[in-house]
Parts: sequence; C-alpha cells; structure tokens
Amino acid sequence: MDNATSLPLPLAGVLERHAGRRWLLAQALLLVLLAVLLLAVFENTGLDLALSQRLYDPALGDFPMHHHWLFERVLHHGMKYASYALVCIALVPCWLGWKGELDWLPRRNALLAALGMVLIPIGVSLLKSLTNRHCPWDVLEFGGYAPYLGLLVPGPTGIKAGACFPAGHAAAGFLWLVWGVALRPAGRTWSRLALGLGLALGAGLGVVRLFQGAHFLSHVLWSAWFAWALSLALAAVLGADLGLRPGRGGQERVA
Repeated sequence: MDNATSLPLPLAGVLERHAGRRWLLAQALLLVLLAVLLLAVFENTGLDLALSQRLYDPALGDFPMHHHWLFERVLHHGMKYASYALVCIALVPCWLGWKGELDWLPRRNALLAALGMVLIPIGVSLLKSLTNRHCPWDVLEFGGYAPYLGLLVPGPTGIKAGACFPAGHAAAGFLWLVWGVALRPAGRTWSRLALGLGLALGAGLGVVRLFQGAHFLSHVLWSAWFAWALSLALAAVLGADLGLRPGRGGQERVA
C-alpha cells in the first residue's frame, strides 16, 4: 500500500514530511521557470502597451472605466475592503488552529495562513514604493508624463517616481493563495479549492484595474508570482506541515 494512512504512524509521518519537501522544491522550481517566462515575454515584447492601448480611448484622452462608479466604488474600493474584512474573519480559524483545536489546520499552518494574509499585501505595497514603475495612465502613450519601461530598465530621473508595480489591488485577492499551502493537511481538494479561489479573485481584481488604466498586465501577473513565492517562503521558514492528509472526500495519496 502506498497510502500513508495505512502505514504505522511514525513511518506515515516521515513519508508525509518527505513528500511535503518534494512538493515545496517542485513549487520553487516552478516559480523560477515562471519568473524567466515573465521576464522573457514582458521585457522583449510590447504586450503590456498593446493590451492597454485596447482599453484606452484616444478621443476621450483617458481610460473609459477610469472613473466609472461600478469600477471605482464597487469593484475597486468595495471589493478590496470586502477582502480585508474576510481576512479578519479568517483569522478566527487561524487562532483556533494555533491553539490546537483544528485537526485540519496544524499550529504552524495556522500561523502561516495568518502571516501570509497580512504580509502579502504589505510586501506588495513595499515593492510598489521601491520599483519606480508607473501606471498606464501616467505613461506618455496614454497622455501621461513618464516613459514605459521594462522591469529591468533603470528608472527615469527628473520626474515623479512611479508606485504601480506590482499590482496592489490584485494582491487583495492573491493573498488568499497562502491557504493553498496552509490547507494541504486538510486534503488535496481543499488545497486546490483555496488556490483556485485565490487566483480567480486576484485575477478579477487585477482585470478591474487594467480596465481603469491603473496597471499593466505584467503588474498583475508579478503580483500573483510574489504572493505564491512569499507563501512558499513562509511555509519553509515556519516548517509548515505540507503533507496531504485524508480529506472529507476520501483518502489522499502522500505525493
């Protein structure tokens, strides 16, 4: 039998830990490959500008959805605050898991989830203040004052610094990706569900800001990359339990 649940508990625990380490290494390799792909695409093509040009109205001299009430009040501010309110609610099971009251959320995983939900948006905000990259509405091609620059190009001097990379609004959705790591002990189904919801919410919030001219596509994709990278880094530092356990839908394999 290759199912850890049919093995003596000490041996099952060893197999789960080894499987968790292999998964973590595989995810780290995936992150490296994705970073290379993102750099290759956005540093060597005009994809960012081409997409934003389709959302820009030259006659209006602005992005039509820039100040639209639905995009600005509901999908921008409203959705961001709703996500942060849900974070406050999600801290409750984190606290219960930290106290050892939840079998599906071990103590270190509870701490991982709590820290990830807080540190992902904070980390993105810090990066925005350091990278000096401008929003589309600030770029010359869209009536602004700054040149469009790739991520690896030195920032311009003599003009107001940009603070738009990576995408902060999308990070309010991508912060939920940390649960895709923290919920691995709950089973593959719950882990993948959390991962899918985090990706969907972050992508949706990112698209809203694309239509408003607040971000380029690369800003959103790098925000997702950072959220997943920080989630994995925290899991490694905290020694989180990354082995799959039996879920409600049936038994889970170790790897």
